[in-house]
Amino acid sequence: MGDKMILNFDESGNFGKKGRFFTIACVGMENTKPLSNVMKKAVLKTKTVFPEFKDCIEIKASDAYPPIKDYFLKKIASKDLSIRYIVADLHHVKRQLLEDENLLYNYMLKFVIEPVAVNRKLKKLIINLDKRSIKVKSANSFEGYIKIRLNYELGLDIDIEVNYVESHNSYAIQAADFVANAVNAKYEYGDKHRYYYDLLEGKYVQRELFPRQYFGQNKVVSF
Repeated sequence: MGDKMILNFDESGNFGKKGRFFTIACVGMENTKPLSNVMKKAVLKTKTVFPEFKDCIEIKASDAYPPIKDYFLKKIASKDLSIRYIVADLHHVKRQLLEDENLLYNYMLKFVIEPVAVNRKLKKLIINLDKRSIKVKSANSFEGYIKIRLNYELGLDIDIEVNYVESHNSYAIQAADFVANAVNAKYEYGDKHRYYYDLLEGKYVQRELFPRQYFGQNKVVSF
């Protein structure tokens, strides 16, 4: 890792309204250009091969056919990048967090960002978040929180930039969408649906399960 890192986040799942697990995935790299280039080419090729996607402003993993997911994930895995993720088992998340989606989202982000930030060489950290993931009123609160957490509570000295990006304007966040979808499917549906997850093996540098103590247990724990 050099002195600069760019973290691009997206999520999969919907806080227990449908499904048990919620995943936040992070695609990290020092330079987003190689990934953006390969994603742009993948989008153009997909729209040529599958005309029904021609007018889509963004190809979402949740809407993509299996060969499209396969194609995109192999292109993502071909680039020099790292993947971090955190998966929440919503059957065991405290009620207060479930009732405030932004609070849970921000709390989960911390577990992914901190291990990157504590690298002694790091001087610049750019955090790109899908604008749709965080309500407007909580955007500033997260930026303030993460800066206080890293530079004051942890005693780091990092220039931190937080951007809230429309995903259709960011190929890196679109890549994170495909990664999050692949990871969430593995946990939601089990090993029979881990093919896409395994396409990214070798790129995972952090796999976080939340809450660790109860994750995956069948017995629902009440708080």
